[in-house]
Formats: sequence, structure tokens, C-alpha cells
Amino acid sequence: MRRRFNDLADQAAGTYRTAYNTAREYPGTLAAVIVGIGVTAFLLWAARRAGGWRNLQEDAKERVRQGYDYARDGYERIKGRQETLSE
Repeated sequence: MRRRFNDLADQAAGTYRTAYNTAREYPGTLAAVIVGIGVTAFLLWAARRAGGWRNLQEDAKERVRQGYDYARDGYERIKGRQETLSE
């Protein structure tokens, strides 16, 4: 059993060395992975804080609808002014 454990430890050490050497050769890639994980964690935290993914989707839909109504009202006002000016 001890021998098997030592073999597994040697394999893990080899894998660790390979990962460490790769990270040393490509520091930009390592930084990008760490930043990506951080951004993902922040987005998940923000979605959870907002009441979950479903609630976040419903809020986004409502904001889009409000924006569409606001744009349509603005279009109608401009159209009304043009009609008044042309008379």
C-alpha cells in the first residue's frame, strides 16, 4: 500500500512540475485564466445577488420593453412636431 501511495505521489509531483513549467513559459496565459475565473465568479455573484438568473432575465426583458416604449414615444413626438411644422 505504501509503495502504491509513493507511486501516486511521484506522478502528482511530475504533473505539478509540468504545470509549473508551462505556467512559467506562458505567464500571460496564466494571467488571462486567473482574470477570467475572477470575472466569472463576479458575474455569478452578481446574478445570485440580483435574485438568481431567472429574475435577472425578467428584469432585462422589462428594461428592453421600457426602452422600446420610450423610443416609440419619442418617435411619435418628433412625428407630431414635423406635422405641425408642415401645416
